[in-house]
Amino acid sequence: MKYNKKRNTAFLYETLILEVTKAALNKDERRKNIAMDILKENFAKNSILDEELDAYRSILETKGVTKEWANMILREAQRTYLSLHPGHVFQHQTHVINRVNKELGKDTFGTFTPNYKSLATIGQLFSIKTPVKARVILESNIIEEMTNQEDTMNVEPVDNLVLKVFVEKFNEKYSTLLEEQKDILFKYIFSFVDEGMGLKVAINEEISRMKKIVIKNKTSVPELSDKFESLGLMLESFSSKNIDDSMLFKVLKTQELCKELI
Repeated sequence: MKYNKKRNTAFLYETLILEVTKAALNKDERRKNIAMDILKENFAKNSILDEELDAYRSILETKGVTKEWANMILREAQRTYLSLHPGHVFQHQTHVINRVNKELGKDTFGTFTPNYKSLATIGQLFSIKTPVKARVILESNIIEEMTNQEDTMNVEPVDNLVLKVFVEKFNEKYSTLLEEQKDILFKYIFSFVDEGMGLKVAINEEISRMKKIVIKNKTSVPELSDKFESLGLMLESFSSKNIDDSMLFKVLKTQELCKELI
C-alpha cells in the first residue's frame, strides 16, 4: 500500500521543528521565522492538528507499560484520531504542505527524520484505508514496542529528538551545555506553543538567580567590582528587551560564567 508521508501530521510537525532548529543553528532568521509562523498558525494548542499530534505522542511516549495499559492507551489514541473530522484535517495538512512548498521549498520534506519509521507505522494504523489484516499486525507490533523495556524501535518523542540535535550541534560549536542552559534552549525552541510565555518566565527566573550570584561576587571580589557591575547592568537590561538569538546567547554564556562563580 502506497504511503504518503506528507499526510502524516506528526511528520509535518517534526519536519518543521527540525527546520527551525537548522535555521537557528545556521543563523538564517528568514527560514526560522517562516517555519515558526507555519507552526504557530497550524499547531497552536487545541487546534485540530495539535489534537491529532497528541494521538501520535500518546503512543510514541509510552514505554515499558503492561499489555493492558498499552491496549488502553492505543484505543484512546485511535478514538481521538477518529473523532477528528477527516476533511478538516486534510484541509489543514494541505495548507501546511502548500506553505512549506512555496515558502521553504519542496526539498524541506526530504529532511531526515530519525523516527520516521515509527511515525509511518502509527499513521498506517490510524488510516481507515489500511486493510484489516495489516492493521492487526501493525497494532500487535506497536503494542509489543509499548510494553518493551528496551525500546528497540528507538521511538522517541519528537521534542526530545529535536532538543538532542540542537544540543549536540550547540555543544560542537561552543561547549558542553549545563542543565539550566538546556532548559532555556528547550523553552526557546518550542516557544511557539505558548507564545513564548514559558521562555519569558524561565529567562526572568534565570536573570534573578544570576543577579544574586553577581552581587555576591561583587562584594567578595572587590578588585573585579566594575566588571560585575557591568554584568549586573546587562542582566538588568534584559528584563525590558524582547528575547532574540543575541540575547539568548548572552544568557547562555552568563549561565556558564555563573556556574564558575558558585
